[in-house]
Amino acid sequence: MAPVPDATRAQDWEVRRARLYELQNWRLTGRVAFQLEREAWSATLHWQQRNGEYVLRVIAPLGRGSFELTGSDSGVMLRTADNRLLHADDAQALLRQNLGWELPVSGLFYWIRGLPEPTQSADTIRFDERGRIHDLRQDGWEISYQRYESASGYELPGKMTLQNDRLRLRLTIRDWTVSS
Repeated sequence: MAPVPDATRAQDWEVRRARLYELQNWRLTGRVAFQLEREAWSATLHWQQRNGEYVLRVIAPLGRGSFELTGSDSGVMLRTADNRLLHADDAQALLRQNLGWELPVSGLFYWIRGLPEPTQSADTIRFDERGRIHDLRQDGWEISYQRYESASGYELPGKMTLQNDRLRLRLTIRDWTVSS
C-alpha cells in the first residue's frame, strides 16, 4: 500500500463510513470457502438484507454444510441440510450448537460492507490509499480485504478473508445489488 497522509485517509474514511452505515438493504451472491482444523469445503453464498431482517443461505455441493439462517429483531431460525428448523435468540450460539462452529453474524453484517462493528472496539484498522479498510482485527477475528467492487455508487468488498483460531472463511462476492 502506498503511504497516504493521515488527514486525507481519515477524511476519506469518515465520508465512506457514514455512507456505508446508511446502507441497510442489499443482496449479494458469491462463493465462500470454509476451513476448519482438518476440514474444508466451499459453497455458494446468497445474502439478502432488508433493514434489520436477513436471509443468509449457504448451499454446498451434495448439501454437505448447507444451511439457511433467517434473522430479525425477534430472533433467528436455522434450517439445516436435513431440513430441521431450529430457533434461538442468538445466531452465533445457534450455529455453534448445531453446526459445531461459529459464524460471526453480528460482526459479518458490518464487515461484509467494509466496516468495523460499532459495538466492539477494533484492535487494529489499516486503510488503503482510498480510505477503505484493508485489514481489521476485531472481536477475535482478523479480516483482510483483497478487493473492492463498485455497486450502485458504493465501493463494497469483492474479496475478503476472515479468520480466527478455529475457522477461516474466504468470501468472493460475484454480485452486489443495493436497494433503498
